[in-house]
Amino acid sequence: MARIAILLTDRCHPKECQWECQAYCPPVRMGQECIVEGPTGKPIISETLCIGCGICVHKCPFDAIKILNTPEAKESEIVHRYGYNGFRLYRLPVPPTEGITGLLGPNGTGKSTALRLLSGAEVPNLGDYEEPGSWEKVLEHYRGTALRAHFDRVAKGELRSALKPQYVDRIAEESKTVRAYVEESGGNADPVIDALGLSGSSDRPLGELAGGQLQLAAIARTLATDADLYLIDEPSSYLDIVHRLRVARVLRRLGETKSVVVVEHDLGLLDYLADQAHLLYGVEAAFGVISHPIPMRSAINTYLTGYLKDENVRFRTEPVRFVAHPPKPPARANVLVEFGSLEKEFPEFHLTVGGGSLAKGETVGVVGPNATGKTTFVRMLAGVEPPSAGAPPPGVTVSYKPQYLKATQSASLRERMAALASDPTFDGKLFERDLVPGLHLDEVLDVALPDLSGGELQRAAVALALARPATLYLLDEPSAYLDADERMAMARLIRRQVERQAVTALVVDHDVYFLDLACDELMVFRFETADGSRGRGDGPFAMREGMNRLLKTVDITFRRDAETLRPRINREGSALDREQRAKGEYYYEAAA
Repeated sequence: MARIAILLTDRCHPKECQWECQAYCPPVRMGQECIVEGPTGKPIISETLCIGCGICVHKCPFDAIKILNTPEAKESEIVHRYGYNGFRLYRLPVPPTEGITGLLGPNGTGKSTALRLLSGAEVPNLGDYEEPGSWEKVLEHYRGTALRAHFDRVAKGELRSALKPQYVDRIAEESKTVRAYVEESGGNADPVIDALGLSGSSDRPLGELAGGQLQLAAIARTLATDADLYLIDEPSSYLDIVHRLRVARVLRRLGETKSVVVVEHDLGLLDYLADQAHLLYGVEAAFGVISHPIPMRSAINTYLTGYLKDENVRFRTEPVRFVAHPPKPPARANVLVEFGSLEKEFPEFHLTVGGGSLAKGETVGVVGPNATGKTTFVRMLAGVEPPSAGAPPPGVTVSYKPQYLKATQSASLRERMAALASDPTFDGKLFERDLVPGLHLDEVLDVALPDLSGGELQRAAVALALARPATLYLLDEPSAYLDADERMAMARLIRRQVERQAVTALVVDHDVYFLDLACDELMVFRFETADGSRGRGDGPFAMREGMNRLLKTVDITFRRDAETLRPRINREGSALDREQRAKGEYYYEAAA
């Protein structure tokens, strides 16, 4: 084991504290220079002098320090390091000449860094952060390995790579149309635009597109590039289940002749996409270790159990467990909320939602393609959007987490909690006792809300929504921006809180694993017309019936994995796929 010290520079504010890290450090008090002021005015922590007491970690008022013991990863395996007390990445995947390789792991453990290093956009510094990376040193370091051959081609400019960026919202700032943006790749734009379903938006300016269309535009530009290696960072963000499967099929065809590396948090999609995967483990913003390649089925199961047998590393205290049947039958005798049919008329869209009832202690998923009216339905129940016909259920207390989040207050989450302490509509004890640890918000309690990342802000918003006593909780896309671990933790927490408080919740989401863990029933939305001008929502249905209705429109079948009981997408045309289609069972007919 090696001890490393991490300073989160964005959280460290030495002018606003008393340098508690230095004042209370035992080696410093014994006269050793374990913590000193660096050239930027922020502390530098000596990893050789540090005794691992953890006092500086607890005394820092901004939670800016981490003292960690790394797993058995050798210092010689460091690929890249950002500063003395900065993040370090161990190992890199070796892209095969063709096929799809997945990268799976928590946020902040180096997946996007690995893609940049493989593409040559950033030269590995091999741990020598004081000098810029040198191809000569890299080639010497990896002499006799497959990575040496890869980097040799990158250094000579012989390996053409195309990198799809993680944050696609930034391309909206470019003043060009979708077609012009895709054509900048130098390739033939039309086939890719058609394959991804962007034809109707190809002449629209990027600034007018929604998040899902921006994602498709970024993928189209990448795939239109003539390259040997395609690096795709989080292709499912903002996309509904229909477009996720469309993108997956396009990438699978590409992987038949090209090398593709995909970073993805939707486990079902990655399982369907990739041939093999590398797991990443470590600590967010501190270090990441990339495992050796694992066949795809074993990779997901290993990730869920949390134990890498070949490396003798455990990175999860408890395995994630699924159930082999719809979670529980509808408890119609315990109806808590009943709503009548609702309609909403827009200039170019009409939504109709049939009446239904929600039972006590149940979480109901709201599923279907984008633009079918799911968010509009939730907003009508929340009282944010007045219906054109019908009315939301009277006498129902609602707590609503909207789809799009924006921090309007400069206060921290702790300050926000203190301000709500006297509010009878906020349960501070529940927030502090269950929601903060359950959603891993401990380390960001003192960070200003506008400074939180997308995933941190999402978790904070869900925690604030669940801390408000209500009859009906409305959570619109709570898994957005979260990594796979955070999604599964949130799914279990939502389900547990709803059951414990004997309330009900409606959850809009597109991640099948998240829905399978969190939900008891489903409401299914669909288009009633081919031009998308009318949407229809029905339900709630029992889990199996709801998923069958959804997956039939998507034209995909699921089965259960025999080892972990997780949902798995069947390969089109396989024996099990044909058998389930013949029976009309699109959702986990058998464990296999």
